[in-house]
Amino acid sequence: MKRYVRLLRIFWGNALTTELEYRAAFWANGFLSLFWLAWAGLGARAYFRFADSVRGWTYEELLVVMGLFFAMNGLRQAVIQPNLARMAEYIRLGTLDFLLTKPISSQFMVSFRHVGVYNWLDPILGLGLVVFGLVGRGQRVTLTGLAGFFVLGLAGVAIMYSLALAVQCLAVWSIGSEGLDDVIQGMVEAGRFPVDLYRGVVKAILTFVIPVALLTTLPADALLGRSTPGLIGIALLVAGALLWLTSRLWIWSLRRYSGASA
Repeated sequence: MKRYVRLLRIFWGNALTTELEYRAAFWANGFLSLFWLAWAGLGARAYFRFADSVRGWTYEELLVVMGLFFAMNGLRQAVIQPNLARMAEYIRLGTLDFLLTKPISSQFMVSFRHVGVYNWLDPILGLGLVVFGLVGRGQRVTLTGLAGFFVLGLAGVAIMYSLALAVQCLAVWSIGSEGLDDVIQGMVEAGRFPVDLYRGVVKAILTFVIPVALLTTLPADALLGRSTPGLIGIALLVAGALLWLTSRLWIWSLRRYSGASA
């Protein structure tokens, strides 16, 4: 574990050193993130022009979910996308062959070798919107709610990573798979609003088939005092199962990988 932590420090330290040579671009990207966050929050206000709540969600509660979406999406753009979105390039150029020769986990190498420095502010801004929504709601958050939020948030990150890795495993079989990252982006985008705002089959799919609800809605429910210990346990089981299954899928995919020269 110490070796992997040291490698992360080296990988991300080099990325930070390289990217911050253009500091104006870093702060400009942060300003744009703040602009789009404010624009989304103001735009959502239109849904509550003639109603205090929409399907049981007030405006302040909706801001909590939107803040979590920005935080999750920012984390995806900072860590998951810069790595797993390169899978097709690794296959086409033979970089995967090179990574497989390293004396460490190949899954670790393809998952955490790069980092999107320009998106580091997005999770912070998203959590800021969460706090803003909670303050506007005017009810105190309990320690139980914070603990549930933390656990469900970690489960959501694990699920998001697992789905991204599972989709990118297809790149081992299909060289022309540059657009696979758009699938993950679409999944995360579906969590921009609470799943309760969807209806019928769509809501069922986003809750039980593709667990988008675990990315934003359920962590928000924990902060708002709506979660239950049983639900948190189920979320941990789902996250753990997906991590294990996608790790097995990665190994299974590599066994069918014949190399760039094949």
